[in-house]
Amino acid sequence: MLRLTLSKESEEFRGRFREWLSQHQAPGYGNDASLETFVRVGREWQRSLASGGWVGVHWPSEFGGRSLSLVEEAVIQEELVRVQSPQLLGLFGLTMVGPVLIRHGTQTQKARYLSKILDASEIWCQGFSEPGAGSDLAAIKTRARAVDGGFLVSGQKVWTSFAHIADWCFVLCRTSDEEQKHKGLSYLLLDMKSKGITVRPLKQISGDEEFNEVFFEDVFVPAENVVGQVGDGWKIAISTLMYERVVLTFARQLQSEVALRALIEKCQSRADGEFKAQLAKEISRACAVRALAYEHLLNYAGGKAPGPEGSLDKLFWSESFQSIAKLSLKASGIDAARGELDPQSGSEAHRYLYSRGRSIAAGTSEIQRNIIAERILGLPKQG
Repeated sequence: MLRLTLSKESEEFRGRFREWLSQHQAPGYGNDASLETFVRVGREWQRSLASGGWVGVHWPSEFGGRSLSLVEEAVIQEELVRVQSPQLLGLFGLTMVGPVLIRHGTQTQKARYLSKILDASEIWCQGFSEPGAGSDLAAIKTRARAVDGGFLVSGQKVWTSFAHIADWCFVLCRTSDEEQKHKGLSYLLLDMKSKGITVRPLKQISGDEEFNEVFFEDVFVPAENVVGQVGDGWKIAISTLMYERVVLTFARQLQSEVALRALIEKCQSRADGEFKAQLAKEISRACAVRALAYEHLLNYAGGKAPGPEGSLDKLFWSESFQSIAKLSLKASGIDAARGELDPQSGSEAHRYLYSRGRSIAAGTSEIQRNIIAERILGLPKQG
């Protein structure tokens, strides 16, 4: 849909990856939509990519990457979409906790976790959202009480993607009661096999069950599993979200491009002028969203850390994706609306229902607009 010409080095990198992909065919799920197959295929495919050095290419070479930029990471994502790659099982580790540990972790933490993130030996989930806090991350109540040698964590997290298959969780907890709520938080690495953890999958309207609610009851976390210093949780959580809204959002933009290409192919013979005008609007918006994402990625190529501009990418992509999914469902008629909700089916009905949550996940559209207003445009806070 949109293809920008990158630097000679980036395009040569693309060519080398395409050559590798031509010799290592991306696997499929077949007719098996089970969780077991999703986990097995995703893990094996990521391990294969990692063995060729095609995972975490923007990570420093000393930690298993190639010391390239996020532009090359985007090239990887584009080529994976082109060959209809299954989802990499360790995506959260690759795009969030890995970069955060590289930036904020101790040498011991880096040595312990990073290599296992790259080859999907260990899968991570994100323990941020809570049922009582909504989008107000500073209002979380999950508490980490200091004890001899570490902390006892108690509380509840929700919307925790893949917690039911994860080995580890990066958890934002309250370690003190400060007057300013965000100052009493700490960032912990929690072993999901620890005693005192209960995970309950949540089935969504789309039929997907990757979300979970997670309960912690006096779960022991060693002191060496604190990232940064005790009380640094807010700063490190924001760093995590900045990375989430870059690479992970870019991968999801490519998801919506796949949906848009399918819509164009299906409806290219339609003579309905009003529909064509709607389709042209979606194409134009999708191109603008991708161009903006590329601009940000190119700015990061010099080593700059992701910042609040990622909220622009996340906001515009999620709302564009919803609009594409709605138009696709409308174009396909009532039969499509009654279609299969199997997560692996790729049906218009499943995509439409799945898209509704994209303007909530990774921060609601309202939160993104607040960030854009305050941190990019410099507008004053209300009140």
